[in-house]
Amino acid sequence: MAALFLVGLAGASGSASFNDPVGDAGSGLDITGLDVSKDDRGGLTFRVTVAGNHDWDLDQAEALVALDTDQNPDTGSAFYGTEVEIAFEADQFGRTEAVLLRSKGWDFRRVSPPDGWGWGFGNNFLEFFASDSDLGLSPNAGFNVVAAAVGPHTDTAPDLRTFNYQQVPETPPPNLGADTRAPHLLAYPSSGLHGKVARLGYWVLDGRGTIATTVRIYRRTRLLKTIRRPLADSNPFLLSHVNWRVPRNVHGRLRFSVRSADAAGNQSKQAWAPLVIH
Repeated sequence: MAALFLVGLAGASGSASFNDPVGDAGSGLDITGLDVSKDDRGGLTFRVTVAGNHDWDLDQAEALVALDTDQNPDTGSAFYGTEVEIAFEADQFGRTEAVLLRSKGWDFRRVSPPDGWGWGFGNNFLEFFASDSDLGLSPNAGFNVVAAAVGPHTDTAPDLRTFNYQQVPETPPPNLGADTRAPHLLAYPSSGLHGKVARLGYWVLDGRGTIATTVRIYRRTRLLKTIRRPLADSNPFLLSHVNWRVPRNVHGRLRFSVRSADAAGNQSKQAWAPLVIH
């Protein structure tokens, strides 16, 4: 099966291929590569290649390409600083379609796509087409880019942070200034059994993708446990968790807090969520 929803653009004048490891997505959609090309009229094409063959409508597979148009992970969304996202997702009727989103605060909002953009797919690839100007890029501007296959086993290319693409080959990306933006954090209601291991879930997002986290578990105001995760790579497309072996004599309604800090020492706001032990 193959489909195309836009007439192909003119021959590419600049292209780059980025590889991603095969077999790192478990049972999920496994991205194996991302190809970016530009034609002589300013049209950009993004091709996401995946392992195996897929019926995109039947599988209701969802994938996206996100661009950091100013090459600065400390601005834009919390997803590595990306400002533009083109996503292929299922609508309320189970039909897959491409949508355009632009950053709004830490997240994205859906916007009306420009004329002339489009998408296409085959058994093992998905493509998006748009002009550089429609994506907020000048003709010679470089950008950072990441692809993601979203689902229970999310896979990103690259596995951490972004690839850099330059519309003018061999142009170096700009040097980054000091990191002054704190991570963004959400904690999720969790539960467990006394005497067993409970998983406490949270979602931490940082543009540069390096995080240290401290989790504290309370019964009312009494601190029961502190769990620290040292500074390490973090992928904002993935949820995180810590494990806590619940003492046998602990049950009922607890709560936990989460706070994260990035490599520059910027601290997130403290996030809270309930923890119910049965």
